[in-house]
Amino acid sequence: MKLLKTSAQKQPDLSIVIPAYCEERRIGRTLDELAVFLQRDGFFKLKDVEVLVVAADAPDKTRAIVRAKQGLFKHFQLLQPGPCVGKGRNVQYGMLRASGMIAVFMDADLATPLHHLQTFYEACTDGNDVVIGTRNLLTYRSNVMRGVFASVGNLLYRVASGLWIEDTQCGFKLFNERARKLCFSKLTIFGWGFDLEVLAIAQANGLRLKPFRIDDYKHMPFSTHTEGIMQITARTVRDFGQIMINRLSGVYLDDREG
Repeated sequence: MKLLKTSAQKQPDLSIVIPAYCEERRIGRTLDELAVFLQRDGFFKLKDVEVLVVAADAPDKTRAIVRAKQGLFKHFQLLQPGPCVGKGRNVQYGMLRASGMIAVFMDADLATPLHHLQTFYEACTDGNDVVIGTRNLLTYRSNVMRGVFASVGNLLYRVASGLWIEDTQCGFKLFNERARKLCFSKLTIFGWGFDLEVLAIAQANGLRLKPFRIDDYKHMPFSTHTEGIMQITARTVRDFGQIMINRLSGVYLDDREG
């Protein structure tokens, strides 16, 4: 496992974690846009921000493109966790190595516009432990059946986790330091269902969670999601079962409590 780091630093105000597996077609543009945003935004240009890109082993040029962009940021890390295990493992790897007082993970396609960062950040500094983006699942999906399936899946998740959330899968979630360390150290699902489990861990530990609807969420081309409905169904049932068992057996509880 290798690490590329550009500079030593005090604890940043914000860490931005971007999982980037086979993202050569858009990671360069994403980092360009993020750099411009951080330099020009009236709120974040006054903050100390680190950017961490997590790139598991892949047959494309993602890592080379990321290395070429590192000079855009004052604090930057390219994290290389090794063979691809799943998006959840990549996000976990980045979030547990982030050093910010607050950390957010976001998808490499910037489907959630960057202007939402300030709203989420301020919600966290106002006392919320976890702040998440949600979408209208029946309207944002390009495939109607996937939208219906996602809505049913979220209903089942509410039963498994005990948490009523409109949408668990939006790739834009922000954590304070305690929540970040607790939720990602307890993670056991490293594929698609990691979002579900992270929120279940937060719920099990009584963390304060704040959802925000992302009305301008954008459906982006070149999705790296290739599984069919039957594969998704089998995987979802398995993940729901694992979350339910872990929740009931106390696996998610903070070891330092009690």
